[in-house]
Amino acid sequence: MGVELKIVRELATVCVTASELVAIENLIKGELAKPAFIEQFDKMANSIKECYGISTASLQTWLAMTTETEFCEKFDAAYAHHKATYLSITNRPRVASERAYLDYMLLREFKETQTAYPLLKLTFARLDEFIDKWITNDAWLAMSIENLIKMLYRFLTEVSELKQKDPTDAFTIYQTLMAALRPYCALLENNWIVLEEPVGQTETA
Repeated sequence: MGVELKIVRELATVCVTASELVAIENLIKGELAKPAFIEQFDKMANSIKECYGISTASLQTWLAMTTETEFCEKFDAAYAHHKATYLSITNRPRVASERAYLDYMLLREFKETQTAYPLLKLTFARLDEFIDKWITNDAWLAMSIENLIKMLYRFLTEVSELKQKDPTDAFTIYQTLMAALRPYCALLENNWIVLEEPVGQTETA
């Protein structure tokens, strides 16, 4: 073992970026309402949101096993499926990020992004940094998700090997990590829900 902290760290990093995107989106949509601009912003944001969907989807099967009985009955089949498919997932965040960057470049052609209004000017600078660091040049978001998926596979492989010797100990180690991941998954899913809701929906409900 030894990868547990790294897995939690990568998921926490992904959560932080989701919170940042929520804040940026709320600020921009709170000030701008031009339909064509919002449509292009949403195209960009939806590509980034796809990365968050990949993160949560990769964990749902494992988080659902909450008892030792479920673990003993379902883990082997789930692990075999995961082993056969996880490599096909690892590149998807980069593909989504590349699409988000192209959508961002089209968004930047709108005159709204060149505003001198202080709040929006600062928010667009914040968006620029988000895209630069997390989506394009450094691609930290895709890298964090790739690391999460690869290290999760390593962890599950070690659990699988231990399960053949001592299922109870294997479940204890397994469940400890799942317990650590659940709060971050809940935060990520909550941010995702917020991103899907029109700005101001809560206030007008």
